[in-house]
Amino acid sequence: MDLLNDEEAMSIIYVLYKRHQKKSKNGQRRHWVHPLNLKRPIEGRFQTNFMTLRSYPEEFFKYYRMSIKSFDELISLVNLKLQKQVTCLHLPIPAEERLTVTLR
Repeated sequence: MDLLNDEEAMSIIYVLYKRHQKKSKNGQRRHWVHPLNLKRPIEGRFQTNFMTLRSYPEEFFKYYRMSIKSFDELISLVNLKLQKQVTCLHLPIPAEERLTVTLR
């Protein structure tokens, strides 16, 4: 078995170093939750549009294809199935928003 010369050994060490560097770079997270997603419960599309649409029944009907009363009845029927548990790490997506995604 031949021993590696210095150039081959350095090449192998360099390749291993680059692999290690790439793995450690990919493993690091910049954010636990991206700043854009932190604003979503306040500034998200659902939060900004839902209450506005409820003020305009015709627009609400165009958006959801049902009246406000029908939407409220539907949410009362499926609320317990759609609502998730609140944890200390995050707030769940509200049942109204889940239903909106399903209907749209």
